[in-house]
Amino acid sequence: MYNIGNDIVLEISRDGLYGYITILKYEGEDQDYIQIDNKDLLNEIKKHIKYGLKESLLQNLLDNRITGEKFCIAEGKVPIPGKDGSIKYHFDMEKPLLPKLNDDGTVDYRELDSINTVNKEDVLAEIIPPTDGEEGKKVNGDTIPYAKGRVPKFKYGKNVKVSLDGIFLISESNGLVELKNGKVSVSEVLSVENIDNSTGNINFDGNVIVNKDILNGFTLRAGGSVEVKGAVEGGLIESNGDVLIRQGIQGYNRLTINTTGNLSTKFIENSVVNAGSNITAEAIMHSNVSSKSNILVLGKKGLIVGGVCKAKYEIRARIIGSTMATTTVLEVGIDPDVKQRHDELDEKFKTSKENLEKIDQSLKVLEVLKRSNKLDVRKEELYNELSKAQLTLSLEISKVERELIEVKNQMNTLSRGQIKVADTIYPGVKIIIGNSFLYIRDEMKRCTFYKEDGDIRIGPY
Repeated sequence: MYNIGNDIVLEISRDGLYGYITILKYEGEDQDYIQIDNKDLLNEIKKHIKYGLKESLLQNLLDNRITGEKFCIAEGKVPIPGKDGSIKYHFDMEKPLLPKLNDDGTVDYRELDSINTVNKEDVLAEIIPPTDGEEGKKVNGDTIPYAKGRVPKFKYGKNVKVSLDGIFLISESNGLVELKNGKVSVSEVLSVENIDNSTGNINFDGNVIVNKDILNGFTLRAGGSVEVKGAVEGGLIESNGDVLIRQGIQGYNRLTINTTGNLSTKFIENSVVNAGSNITAEAIMHSNVSSKSNILVLGKKGLIVGGVCKAKYEIRARIIGSTMATTTVLEVGIDPDVKQRHDELDEKFKTSKENLEKIDQSLKVLEVLKRSNKLDVRKEELYNELSKAQLTLSLEISKVERELIEVKNQMNTLSRGQIKVADTIYPGVKIIIGNSFLYIRDEMKRCTFYKEDGDIRIGPY
């Protein structure tokens, strides 16, 4: 705080960015008052305010002698911080495992460009340095330094190194580059001709390429992505990455694919398939197929017939069902895991209730005998055992009922999804969206099924 002349108080804010003056109403004797020229006052103020002075405002205040109010007469410059650096990746971080759809409606499984293959010494990523900021200024002329942007750090795993200057991330081997949880790593690829008697079952913590087929009864477990250039004929693939099967899947009504990623194949027949992301195919026939994202049946056939298809968001196909009214169930708007848990709890609840009713009936008979003192030792033991079982089962039913209510609430909140039919849907198809269902009674063309106000609606494609 500074006193300027007889009646002016100059203040500078604690951060130095603002200057204020207050013109006081002079209360002393007239002989004590010394009139100071406004020009001298201005020069005196400028000794303390050297940046951002609002000179015209100050001149107006001094000329009109506006007293008793505090006015901001100077503003400094706030520093602009530097921008943080970033990491630029030299590979496609999210390649969707989708086949190329040609203009004539066919699907080309050779044009996927689905795998990020790198060679030894390839640059995988680089650090983009932080940018400079701008210094600020206090009203007294002092400089305010800006906050510097942060330099990012690489996170990397196996088969990857940092260049000597610390700017580049470089592959140490040939393989597939992946970005998981912000960490870059290169997985070396396992390549085999077939998975059959010559190899036995395969467990590999990386990516696998099968140049021909996986035969009946053999299992492939991969920690990464899987590509099968032929077909899966009764074999099993368990993968923590994407799965590409260029020909198709014949499952002989057994679990055939269980993956956390995408699945892309030409056809799925008589198979049980679970995928954590999209499933794309040209035809799905008489199979139990479950996706935590979308089921997209593309191409000229675009056929879903028979079996059950479940997707969290969307099922899309050209033709659904058949002229023979083949029973086909399509379900969307629900997490398959939540639905499975609901069905398990529902079955357990019903079974437990039935068992409890049987115990209650038996206890009623024994109660009659007990009241008439006709219980022998064996029946008394049975009575005690059934009483304990009744209590245990009642507690279990209450627990299951609570969990069932929670799961039903989850299902109700997820009841959003749609089924899109590009050509025809036939009678015999059952549509389920959330907890609502609809049986198709008549053949319909180019339509979309969705849920609104608790009911399944039909709109245009």
